[in-house]
Amino acid sequence: MVDSVAVVTDDAAGGEQTAEPDGTAELEETAEPDRAAEPKQLNLIDRTSDRLDQLQRRITPVAVIHGVLKKYGEDRGGQLAMLLAYRGFFAAFPLLLAFVNVVGLILQDNDELRTQLIDSALSNVPVIGDQILQGADIGGSVTVVVASVLVSVWAGLGLLEMLQEALNTVWGVPVFDRPNWFVRRGRSIPAAILMGACLLLSGSRTWILSGAPDVINGIANVLLPFLAGSLCYLGLHWLLCKRKVPFDAQLPGAVFVGLSWFALQTLGEWYVNRFVVRSSDTYGVFVIVFGLLSWSYLLGLLYLYGNELSSVLYERRWPRSLTGRNLTDADRSAFARVSEREVRVRGTDINVDVPRDPAPGP
Repeated sequence: MVDSVAVVTDDAAGGEQTAEPDGTAELEETAEPDRAAEPKQLNLIDRTSDRLDQLQRRITPVAVIHGVLKKYGEDRGGQLAMLLAYRGFFAAFPLLLAFVNVVGLILQDNDELRTQLIDSALSNVPVIGDQILQGADIGGSVTVVVASVLVSVWAGLGLLEMLQEALNTVWGVPVFDRPNWFVRRGRSIPAAILMGACLLLSGSRTWILSGAPDVINGIANVLLPFLAGSLCYLGLHWLLCKRKVPFDAQLPGAVFVGLSWFALQTLGEWYVNRFVVRSSDTYGVFVIVFGLLSWSYLLGLLYLYGNELSSVLYERRWPRSLTGRNLTDADRSAFARVSEREVRVRGTDINVDVPRDPAPGP
């Protein structure tokens, strides 16, 4: 800080000495705080965004949807969905192939039940269901079955490992509190059995109600996939997620995932009939790979959105700021939770103070 300097001069008329302050530095200093104190003027886009922000905060369904979308981004949901699709793409074929071989070996003497179980499982997976059935050695040797099971376990454990990571991330489990490698592998086995059972339940409409009236079949075509998807959602959370929440808090996500599973089955059937059946030999492989990968990505994305919905409703993480200005209590709590989730050492003392109105950018 530069001090004010007094300059002494002689008055030409009266001979008196007067002190004239040299106020140049002082004026320069006082001018800077005045400019900083001026409030930043918002442009038309910012003012419009603020009005929309206030509107969406008052409409509960819109605020919840915005909260889910924002939390999905904060949890790196796009990356998790891509990893789930990658793992699922490589796990689907060997897991289903092993299932077909095991069922074929165990039920060699019961052709009807064997066919019903295999059709129930493969009818839920578009694109590759027929290819698996053609390539499987139904009722084959024990060597083929053991080899298929070993390969499928190796591939399936990668998918279930990624599912555990995604669930613990969405539900804010700190890194230091997540299970170790051995516990994760132990939880993966019953989770794989659960997924297989739900797959059978979803496709069981093809043989359980084979002689029922059309109305009953129509209801079963919707109800059984919905029930299978919902039960799979609830079971995977109970088996794989470190943080346990009440059953009723999981219901919104379970309903969402059940409806999503039914919609994906419908989409898969349409894709097979529209593109796979009509594709030529040249582009057939590309159509199959592209369809299965896209279907796996959508399944992972919708499953994550179901978990985000349950998490937002259970923790009341809404309304959220649309513009990044004038943060709500839900915003501040969510940002603090993201920082606490990344703590890797138990006992670490972390204090996150999120400002209500963040400083404007440069």
